[in-house]
Amino acid sequence: MASEGLAGALAAVLGGQGLSVHSCDSEPAGEPLAPVRLRKDVCYVVLAVFLNEQDEVLLIQEAKKECRGSWYLPAGRMEPGETIVEALQREVKEEAGLHCEPLTLLSVEERGPSWIRFVFLARATGMACLKFMAVW
Repeated sequence: MASEGLAGALAAVLGGQGLSVHSCDSEPAGEPLAPVRLRKDVCYVVLAVFLNEQDEVLLIQEAKKECRGSWYLPAGRMEPGETIVEALQREVKEEAGLHCEPLTLLSVEERGPSWIRFVFLARATGMACLKFMAVW
């Protein structure tokens, strides 16, 4: 794939558009794999990594019953109609109470053809940023 094609595909995914996936590494032998449509039957997860000036990482304490008390990075699933950046900003606001902006995409992880996680380095923005940095 030409670099323009790859850059265009990444821009489409980050912009909330879907891409057709016609094969994967774990395809059953002898059986054609039905096309997968990202954003239709694939779960996108976003995760934010925040570092302060002392290189400390922001963690949040989970409130869900099945994992209450565990510490995690702010993360969650993308909702229909959101771009990946909008999902990141919503999840960080819901879980950490912060407005943020992504600085860079650190990694893209997949666990089979139906789960993809986008890991961003992010920074807090706005008035909450000042409070956040003061108590962190």
